[in-house]
Amino acid sequence: MKTVAVIVHRGPHHPTVELATRLDASPAVAQVTIVANDRSTRPDHLPAAVAWILPPRDLGTGGGFQLASRDYPAAGAYLLIDNRVRIDDMTISSCLDLLAGTNIGVVAPTLVDGVRPRSGLTRRDPLWSASRARRPPGDRPHETDWVSGAVMFIKAECLRRVSLDSRYFVGFENIDFCYRVREAGWSVVLSPHRAWRIGSTALPTPGETYYLVRNRLWFMRLHGWWLRTALIALAIATVDLPRTAVADHVHRRGTEGSLLVLHGLLDGLATIPPPGEPRVDEPRAARWTAWR
Repeated sequence: MKTVAVIVHRGPHHPTVELATRLDASPAVAQVTIVANDRSTRPDHLPAAVAWILPPRDLGTGGGFQLASRDYPAAGAYLLIDNRVRIDDMTISSCLDLLAGTNIGVVAPTLVDGVRPRSGLTRRDPLWSASRARRPPGDRPHETDWVSGAVMFIKAECLRRVSLDSRYFVGFENIDFCYRVREAGWSVVLSPHRAWRIGSTALPTPGETYYLVRNRLWFMRLHGWWLRTALIALAIATVDLPRTAVADHVHRRGTEGSLLVLHGLLDGLATIPPPGEPRVDEPRAARWTAWR
């Protein structure tokens, strides 16, 4: 199965070059391509076979991936991977073997930060709609509701029928994608083989706070979960926003956090843009905080 790895890049070059070099040397990966969402120039030490794509603007995770995948229509599978993730050849091969199974559309390894699992089996919470991973899968593959967007293998046939929604820009596009994949009749599977995320933290950056609020509301609205949308919006307005305002005051950071939550709430309840590329004003969070 011809596999194309896509790294959506933003920020320092070093981790992207290191990951691309490792993937370029993998016998299971036919092509590595990088989408430079920050529109930076190609680094000198990148292997010659690795493609470096400059999009017209920052397209976010889903938009960057869709742009790169269209350049390789003959691929049998795609690997979407964050530049902070490290994955070995055994894990790549085992995930691709699973992906070759009938009606399996998405496969992901168990993602670990250091020694602590960060992704495991995920099941929808009846209220919050997208629960956290509960546990790793043990020693055998398991079907799951969704997998981390930091590293996932996607069957090309599946991607031709179900695309990543670029409107989310950052966050929840993986959850939304997996739900629509399953609605289309494909399985989403978590492998017991592991990948590792380096230099990450459990806390979101300030800009990501906005997208966590907005995109959760968009996700629930796009799936028609109106009661949950109302309950989540109420909880954000009455719990999250006041709590963030207190944290802003305690940490003497002005109103940055409060503005991000407030605008995430307002945008999350406003008109959702039509399918296609991200909003023209993305990254929208840059209006209220330094982006990345």
